[in-house]
This record gives sequence, C-alpha cells and structure tokens, in this order.
Amino acid sequence: MHKHSTAARPTAVAALALAAALATLVTVPTAHAADADDYAVTLAGDTATTDYTHRTVDLTGTLTRTDGTPVADAPVRLEESVLFDTWNPWGDPIDPTEWETRDVGTVRTDAEGDFTLQDVPADRVEDRPSPFLFPRHQVMFRAIYDTDPTDNHMAFADTTVRVRPVTSAITYRVNKTTVREGDTLVVKGRVAWPAGHGPIAGTRVFLRTY
Repeated sequence: MHKHSTAARPTAVAALALAAALATLVTVPTAHAADADDYAVTLAGDTATTDYTHRTVDLTGTLTRTDGTPVADAPVRLEESVLFDTWNPWGDPIDPTEWETRDVGTVRTDAEGDFTLQDVPADRVEDRPSPFLFPRHQVMFRAIYDTDPTDNHMAFADTTVRVRPVTSAITYRVNKTTVREGDTLVVKGRVAWPAGHGPIAGTRVFLRTY
C-alpha cells in the first residue's frame, strides 16, 4: 500500500491559487485613455438665415459619450467660418471652398452636457480686406471637443446658416476703346448698394483684363 504525504498539499494548493490569480490578471483588459471616438457632439443655430439687420445667431449643442451619457463641465471650442467660392478660371481639381475661420470662444457644458453661446455674429468681422473674391453667402459654425490637441483627432459638429445678400451694382468706363502697344488705360467706375447697409468707402474692386 502506498502512502501519500499531506505535507506537500498546502504548497501545491498555494501554487495553484497563485497561478489562477496570475491568469486572472493577464486576461483582464487594460484600461485606455478616452479619445475623440468616445464622444458625440451636436450643434444647432436658432435661425437658418440671417440678414444685415439680424446678423447674430444663438448656438446650442450637447456633448455626450457615444452611449448617450452626458459629459459635464467640459470645454467645447466654437469656431466660425465665412465661406467663399474658390476663384478657379483654370478648372483645376482643387478645393472649391475658401475658408475664413476664427475662434468665437470656449464654453463649458452643464450637468446635462448642454452648452450655449448667444449673439454670435454670422458675418465677416476681420478688419483687413479678405483675399477671397466670391462670398458664398454662408457661414459655418463648428463645435469641437478635443481630448488631446496633439493628435489632430477630435469630436466635432457643424451647422450652417445662410446670409441674405444685399443687391449691389458696379458701373465703369475706360478712357479709350482703341489702344496701341504702350498705351495706358484709365478706368473709372462706381459701386453702389442700398443706404443703411454699411459704408461703401474702402470696397475692393477687382480689375481683370483679357
């Protein structure tokens, strides 16, 4: 008859328990930092169209996780882009949109993940003349939540409002209709639009010859 020693059992049991614990630690997934894909942003304006008299927009939105859980007290950056059509007489396959973009502020979400920014001008506000020639009469707003500004990856949402343009007129004349090589032309003209829609002085006129 063979006898088994019970003295080795506690050691064997301890070894098995340790192995099981190690196996459990290995199989638990490691935690990861939240990134932009874990969040959803919405953005809306209180009007679809603005004009010279009513040029501001109230912006509202939400920031949640993708499962719908609101994100409270989080910074959301808001941008405004005045849109222009690209001048492309050559027909090149380039981006048809030019953008003049500026920051309009950072707001923080409330306990429900909501945010608001009121009285945002849906208009060009730069002091310098625009380098772009053909306004699209659209202003796009963007809300951005960026968990890591170094990775160029963010959660965002856009909303666009139309800008009702003012009808303007341009007339001009040249001092010669027949020219020879070396002649100088003088071009004179006038730009006009309805009174009460801002100063005309300083308006750029683009002159192109063929």
